[in-house]
Amino acid sequence: MSDYLLLGGIALCLLSIVVAVVQLLQTRPPRAAAIMLILGIAAIFAAAYLSPQPFSLEQIPQAWARLTGGATTTP
Repeated sequence: MSDYLLLGGIALCLLSIVVAVVQLLQTRPPRAAAIMLILGIAAIFAAAYLSPQPFSLEQIPQAWARLTGGATTTP
């Protein structure tokens, strides 16, 4: 469950940047982008709360591999 929340939160945060740029180019206030960013950060915090171990940057590719069934290369 924490893998879904972690990757979903990261995707929401990255997508909010694109939405903010589009909304600013259309001279509209980036309200939807702000909401997406807050939801993404909340999902990342929920994933950290539900995970039995602390998060690190190397866990992101590992979470992706666990969800897609791929293998990771860890040194």
